[in-house]
Amino acid sequence: MISSELKIYLETNLPKPSLDFKWSDADNKNLFLFIGEKFSKEDIQKDEIQEDIKKAFKNYFEPVGYILIQIKNNRIRLKVFPYTLEPKDSVNLSSIIEMIQDNLDLVKYVDNRVVIKEKLRKNIYNFVDNIDNEEINKKELARFAVRKALGLKKNDIVIIKKEQIFIKIFNDKKMREVSSSDQNTIAGRFNGIEEAELDDFYDEYFSKEESRNFFKVVVKIFVETYFIEEKIDNLTYETNVFGYIQSLIIEQLMNEFDCSEEFYKGFSGYILRIHFNDVFELIADFMLNEISLSNEYIIDFLKYYSLNIVIVNGVKYKVPELETEDGLRWNVISMLSIAKIYTRTRTSVRELNKEIHKLDEDILKLYINDLSPVEYNNIFIKEKQKITEQLRSEKQKLEQYMDTFKITKDEERKKVLNNDINRIKRGISQLTQNIDKLSKKEIRKTIIDKYQKLEREMDTLLREQKAAEKILAQNEKSYQSIKKSLVKALISKKQRI
Repeated sequence: MISSELKIYLETNLPKPSLDFKWSDADNKNLFLFIGEKFSKEDIQKDEIQEDIKKAFKNYFEPVGYILIQIKNNRIRLKVFPYTLEPKDSVNLSSIIEMIQDNLDLVKYVDNRVVIKEKLRKNIYNFVDNIDNEEINKKELARFAVRKALGLKKNDIVIIKKEQIFIKIFNDKKMREVSSSDQNTIAGRFNGIEEAELDDFYDEYFSKEESRNFFKVVVKIFVETYFIEEKIDNLTYETNVFGYIQSLIIEQLMNEFDCSEEFYKGFSGYILRIHFNDVFELIADFMLNEISLSNEYIIDFLKYYSLNIVIVNGVKYKVPELETEDGLRWNVISMLSIAKIYTRTRTSVRELNKEIHKLDEDILKLYINDLSPVEYNNIFIKEKQKITEQLRSEKQKLEQYMDTFKITKDEERKKVLNNDINRIKRGISQLTQNIDKLSKKEIRKTIIDKYQKLEREMDTLLREQKAAEKILAQNEKSYQSIKKSLVKALISKKQRI
């Protein structure tokens, strides 16, 4: 879980990987704030969490170099170094190629796909991971070795994943050349690649989670580049938005998988079509959140959609409107109050959910044998009450026997009574010891007090959560109406009149 979320965090919060990267105090603070939302301070110190953090950084910088990283007391020290060798020059290359060619029975060919089976994949990964005689991009070394061992063409794509190695055999016959006149037209769609080819690639290599994370990164880079940094105007946006997004998709595909630009030019258009609404819903969510924070640039950007008519170079154009399918129109003023209430409440609900989750973990740490401290104590309290009642009864019996003993004259009868009295005393002593033992098993009052305090805090948070969710539900319909109208406007262009 933390690995995939850290991957997204690094890709959307750090600049592109480079050899001159500098890790700042602000970077350090922000990262551990992010991790602290998911793990306690104690958990962050655990070896497995720190290894996940290191692995995420290593994977992030892998395209440009290797890193030395140290984590101590929630502080990261990091330096990036260049690789000293290209994969083709590795002294280990021939060994990996030989390993693959000696185990071709573990290479499965199906239509235009090749899968390297688990046993061989693990052997390749183990060999590459244990290389310590050269500084090299190990992922690219494995990819290059697979290409050489299987005699792949330049356009064939090798996908190196943790759980599998896939090869997409690129069929040149199923790709027609796109003329310059067909560029950016339906005739040139998908860069001349047959849609069935793209279907196969998408189904094989993109899980739902991977698709979701992939487009989160694409949209985050898009809004940070073009809205936050460049602050593009509406005319630039309308002219270039689809090209900007498709270029980012191509760039991410080449970073994520293999360098096959011609294929990715076609595939980027294909997956953008599939996730078209997802992309623009994410952009709309970003904009609505920004206007709720009174971002003047985004507010001015959205005011464009209320202009109705604009004149560009002496030509009149009809501007896309913020209008729903049922004819309801929105403007920035009417959007603002609902966006503020909804986005702030949604943020509040998310924060409350994190607090509740963290508090729930703290409460569960106090449980014993799946019982709360109070429930656990109640077992002993009930047992003590039962024994105490027995003790009271035995003490009453002892008094009666002793009274009888005092008034009895018969010596034989006294002996019997004396034995009974001693037996009762022994029983009383045993019951008293049992009560003491049970008392020692009870949870300390400080722990009970801590548990009850946490329970009260939980009750408060749950009430706040319920109230916030009610506000969210009351504004959900209006917010979704605004978002749909904004998505519709964001994918539309002004029309000449």
